[in-house]
Amino acid sequence: MALRDLVTGADGKLSHSKLWPNVASAAATVMFCWKGWKGTDTYDIWLVYLACVGGYSAIVQGIAAFKKPAPAADSQ
Repeated sequence: MALRDLVTGADGKLSHSKLWPNVASAAATVMFCWKGWKGTDTYDIWLVYLACVGGYSAIVQGIAAFKKPAPAADSQ
């Protein structure tokens, strides 16, 4: 997987639906790591981070699972 796949669609053009969630996840991860490095993270920060980053990923995968087309039935 190339790094550009995080921000481009299947057509190779910049995809805002891929760009901004990845920017938000990266920003949340940087702040989460910074707070951990400084020793100022709390249980609440863990919950918010996991809900934002992990929850978004789970929701996107769940939606993708429901959007998959049904397999074509053999017409004989």
